[in-house]
Amino acid sequence: MPTLRSVTRLLAIASCCLVTASRGWCQASPDALTQGFENPPSSARPRVWWHWMNGNISQEGIKLDLEWMHRVGIAGYQNFDAALNTPQVVEKRLAYMTPEWKEAFKYAVQLGDKLDMEVAIAGSPGWSETGGPWVPPGHGMKKYVWSETIAEGGKPFSRKLPHPPTQTGAFQNLGMREDLRRPPIASPPEFYADAAVVAFRIPRGEEQVHPEPKISSSGDGLNAAMLSDGDLEKTTKVPIPREGAESWIQFEYPSPETIQAVTYVTKDPNIIVQLIAHMGVPEKTLEASDDGQNFRTVVRLSGGRAPEHTLCFAPVTARYFRVTFRRTPPPPLPAWAEGNDPASFGVPIAAPPQYLEVAELVLYSAPRINHFEEKAAFVPEPELYQYVTPDVD
Repeated sequence: MPTLRSVTRLLAIASCCLVTASRGWCQASPDALTQGFENPPSSARPRVWWHWMNGNISQEGIKLDLEWMHRVGIAGYQNFDAALNTPQVVEKRLAYMTPEWKEAFKYAVQLGDKLDMEVAIAGSPGWSETGGPWVPPGHGMKKYVWSETIAEGGKPFSRKLPHPPTQTGAFQNLGMREDLRRPPIASPPEFYADAAVVAFRIPRGEEQVHPEPKISSSGDGLNAAMLSDGDLEKTTKVPIPREGAESWIQFEYPSPETIQAVTYVTKDPNIIVQLIAHMGVPEKTLEASDDGQNFRTVVRLSGGRAPEHTLCFAPVTARYFRVTFRRTPPPPLPAWAEGNDPASFGVPIAAPPQYLEVAELVLYSAPRINHFEEKAAFVPEPELYQYVTPDVD
């Protein structure tokens, strides 16, 4: 009969055998997912912004930073030169794009390459994107512009295409945006280059010839032809309504017409004009009516930051459509304006305006992509799911 000591030894030997066998089984059937998490490939490892703050750069610091990034599993970096009033902590600052700065950057790239790290650099110092007096127009930030021509399918096309806009600005031929903090740029640099010619079948429903509506407004000053001329700078006028009232632009069709989308461009009063005229940005609404007297709401023409607005909605059939401009109360006085006369803000305004300005107002019988201007990134928009295009046949 074995003693207690011998039993203990046997149990210990058996335990060791089980552990060894278990390890061998794991090695024979590796868990790829677990191993991927424990030792991910370079493509799955993080990349980081690497800020060079206000010239506080040295080769010693570069080496320490990159070796630490490599050691903890960071697979790459984007060099980002910034300032933010960072105090000087090195013996000599290396200003952006000086020969010393370039030499330090070259060293960082070579060391990153040696450590098999992906290397990138921001397009400019700080938050200036790719702008600056040292950047020629051909190398600066660009936008897509376009012109449209309707052609008959299945036949040769020999006409000259109209030239797209060439103006420098946010969208199509719109110029530089107004900025109350800076004087306007009289002659901004321009750059234009052809990119592509795209031919596509027009949406179903638009191949039909639709009757032209009679366009009228609630007051004088309206030039109806300017509402669909494609020129987003030139505006026509609609009287500013009195408090509690509304102005309107009306489309009257000879028979009921189905409308599914609208595009509009307005020049809304800035904060200074709002304070002087004692009014806010007008509330815009598209309405429909069967008799020209009783109107129902189709869609609120909410603003947003895009320079042009395209809204798509469920089909609405009516003989009359109109866009109303309802006067709203002025905004709260900004903190910087408290205690000051609005006329002293440095913006030349001879008298409170009498008219609202409208550059484009087009109704479509076929659907359009809802808020395509935001979806095409002409303005930053954090939440595009709010602009779902309705289902159409």
